[in-house]
Amino acid sequence: MNKLSVNFIASNRAWAFYAGFFVILSVTLAALFWSIQSSKDTLTDFRQQFERMRDLETKWDNEILSLQLGIASNYDRVTSSARDLKLGVRDLEKSVSLHDDLASLLAGVQAYRQAIEQKDWLSEQVKASYAMLRNSISVLPNAVSDAYRHPAISQPIAELNRRPSDLITEAITSMLSFATAPTASLRDTVLERLSATRAATKSLPPGLSDAIERFLVQSEVVIKERQRGNAVMLDITAIPSAALSNDIQARLQSLELRNTEAQRRALLGGLSALVLAAIVIVIWRRFAKLNKDNRMLHQANETVEQQLMQSAKLSSLGQMVAGITHEINTPLAYVKAVFEVIKERVVSEPEMIASDGMDEDDADVAREWREELETLLDDGLHGLEEMAALVRTMKNFSRLDKGEVERFNVEQEIENALLIAQPQLKQFADTKREYDSVPHIIGSPSQLRQVLLNLIINSAQAMATMDRRGLLIVRTRLTSSDTVQIEFCDNGPGISEEHLAKVFDPFFTTKAIGEGTGMGLSISYRIVENHGGTIAVNSRLGKGTVFTVTLPRQDEKSTEVAH
Repeated sequence: MNKLSVNFIASNRAWAFYAGFFVILSVTLAALFWSIQSSKDTLTDFRQQFERMRDLETKWDNEILSLQLGIASNYDRVTSSARDLKLGVRDLEKSVSLHDDLASLLAGVQAYRQAIEQKDWLSEQVKASYAMLRNSISVLPNAVSDAYRHPAISQPIAELNRRPSDLITEAITSMLSFATAPTASLRDTVLERLSATRAATKSLPPGLSDAIERFLVQSEVVIKERQRGNAVMLDITAIPSAALSNDIQARLQSLELRNTEAQRRALLGGLSALVLAAIVIVIWRRFAKLNKDNRMLHQANETVEQQLMQSAKLSSLGQMVAGITHEINTPLAYVKAVFEVIKERVVSEPEMIASDGMDEDDADVAREWREELETLLDDGLHGLEEMAALVRTMKNFSRLDKGEVERFNVEQEIENALLIAQPQLKQFADTKREYDSVPHIIGSPSQLRQVLLNLIINSAQAMATMDRRGLLIVRTRLTSSDTVQIEFCDNGPGISEEHLAKVFDPFFTTKAIGEGTGMGLSISYRIVENHGGTIAVNSRLGKGTVFTVTLPRQDEKSTEVAH
């Protein structure tokens, strides 16, 4: 995995990519589940509607049977059920034709609709037969009543030696038997008996014979319609609507099972895809993080090596400076002593440079020469004092201590740091001191000198980039919380907000390669933190930067300071 891909994985764009990927995957799965759920809802709605049609058909069959058996008083309920059933089946067919999920049921529903329509046509035949049957049965009592009002109804017929009333009774009995069990043999028996009764009653008086004839005609209608209704009922039962309904039921169950299985597979596949995608992304990011950590460790290793080399150089330089300052101190002290002796001799014994016999002009020249010599000696001694102070400061900075904790003067250490940084600072900026005579503090002078010098040099380097001379203000004050506060305020170019949050990060630098390691402020932050203090920065582009170091005034536990 190259550096570019690692940087991309760790970037905000990578998170946006991951989020977009999961959104797309989630939307796809949601669309799939919605499609499956929609199909499930369609099947559920169809099943509910189909079950209502089956229940309605069962009710309709019972009503037709009740009508045929004479249990129902009228056929209005049969008509209503038939109408609702036909409309419902047509709606079923329409629903199937509109949904692709139900396409496999279309042929079965169409066959079922045709069967229902055929049953409806036959039910109309049953109703017609029932109407004629009911009409004939309603006439029979009147015909029998008219016959029994005739006086000859009880007189025997000469040829048969039987009464007409007996013939009517036998005809009614046989007709009832046929109505109960309308078989072909009973039908023939009834028709023969009705024919025999008609033949026997022709010789009867006209009033009686007419009444008996009306009875016989209506009886024949009853027999005919009863036989016709029975045949139509057999035709109705022969229509395979129940088988077609069961076939639709079986196909519907198969569709529901397939839909449930598809939903289960989609759910399992969706969850697997999400888990797999999450695993891939996690592994991808872990490898990226591992590569990034390896890179950082490699960089840190190189930096540590450079720091070790730099530390070795600084240690050697410190030893060399310590040796040089020690060697310089001896001749410097000797030269200073010689100058002081010469000055003492010139001041205390002015006659040494005067000669007897000089005229007044020569004496004036000698006095001027002596005064000039005194001035030169004073200047020389002042220069030697400055050289001695510089050597002492360099010696203090070169001390190879281990961070010994002691009480020291903060403002004096600031002056020492300014003196060391003066050659670099004076080229680009002026220095203004605003000291508050703060008390001594407890800490490691050498480590805090490193912090102060680092902050001063950073300000100097920042102001060196401007086309005008800068100003560095150094302030000290004792805060109300009993801490010593040191501020370094410059009017340099300032630090951008993007860089401001990183100034104390290790290895962060805005300088060119080879000009800085990016560890100065990080080490300073750690030193101040180990002293129990804080270091903060405030900056505005084009206005300048303020570094504020806050240190505790006292530490009864003698703060332990790390390197």
